[in-house]
Amino acid sequence: MSYSPVPLINGLIIDTLEYLTSQQITATKKEKDLFKRTLENELTKSLNSQTNTPTQIVNNFLLENYELSKKLTPRSFSEETFFLIMQWGINKASEVKNKSE
Repeated sequence: MSYSPVPLINGLIIDTLEYLTSQQITATKKEKDLFKRTLENELTKSLNSQTNTPTQIVNNFLLENYELSKKLTPRSFSEETFFLIMQWGINKASEVKNKSE
């Protein structure tokens, strides 16, 4: 099965921006670009090289840039993004398993 991080990255961006809006925070273009680069820098690495889960990346970004300490979970995102996070996890686990065999 072929895996692409692009739909996951797009879903995380859309849902996180909606979350920020619900907190009465408007992200600037510069902040949006930084968030996209942050996600791309981690999620486009090989799965074995990725050190953070998608939600860890989001939570770290929200803490570092907005001082938001509430932790989002995969269920904090839309159903579609939740599914993509789960797909990422399955692919990550498969890569780890294959590497150990």
